[in-house]
Amino acid sequence: MINGESIMRKRLVGMLVFGILSSPVLVGEGTDMSKEKQEYELDYKYISDTISLSQKSKARDLEAYEKFADAIEKKWSPKNKAEYASLMLKICEPLNSGIFNERRQYDLAREYAILALEKPDEIQLDTELSLTGCCMTTNITESDIFNEEEFSKRRKVDSEIRLHAWRRLIDAIDPNYDLKKEILSPNAIGVAMGLPSGISPEDVKEPLRTKYESALQENRKEIERRVEQSKLHRWLEKFPKRAEDYIIGVYSVPPFNTKELEQLLNKYNIDIASKNRIFDSVNRNIQSQK
Repeated sequence: MINGESIMRKRLVGMLVFGILSSPVLVGEGTDMSKEKQEYELDYKYISDTISLSQKSKARDLEAYEKFADAIEKKWSPKNKAEYASLMLKICEPLNSGIFNERRQYDLAREYAILALEKPDEIQLDTELSLTGCCMTTNITESDIFNEEEFSKRRKVDSEIRLHAWRRLIDAIDPNYDLKKEILSPNAIGVAMGLPSGISPEDVKEPLRTKYESALQENRKEIERRVEQSKLHRWLEKFPKRAEDYIIGVYSVPPFNTKELEQLLNKYNIDIASKNRIFDSVNRNIQSQK
């Protein structure tokens, strides 16, 4: 996929306007994962507080925020990839909001997002899908900001990021799962077995107790599956269309390269209907400019 090392590694920073991040890296043997999780939650809150501060007019200092973001990136990039990506997504929020009123903020958001997407299959799918929105080649009407070579490189990277997330989304959806299937609540499980509503397994005698615990466990799995599939279907309603529109946009401006576009769509096995729509739209847009 995309190699985050192709982006210049973020420079080292020490003293920050918003504070100092000096916690030790918890990797390798003897890693205390519960401690790392606590550290993740503390830093997530720290980022949220900093973002809140950055939204105040007196704190809209892009250079200071970049130093803060660099420290977060440097600290977490060697750690759990899912947590790292989640933190970088949070970091990107104000950079995509326009509050700094500098075009460079969008380039920074893109850099941080690509670094977090270096190993996309190791992070949460919804985090990957969200991070793709930070990978903007450029405003379509401002493609002349970059020279043709730079624009072509960015276009390919940002389109491939979307296609990977699109393919992963499709693969994660179970086509046979019935979202309308009735699922009992945990309290109803006991009632269905002739027990009082909400009774604890500890208060049930054997052999019914084991059957009750097993039924509750299966019910929890079923509820989790429903939540997961429902969330994926909500993404399916919006993400492919957004990805499609974006790819059509960036491949409809010079330098034209429909051959590369075809290779990318084939690489990620995009469905034939979507592929045809993309090609037809791009070719039509190119013809209209001749």
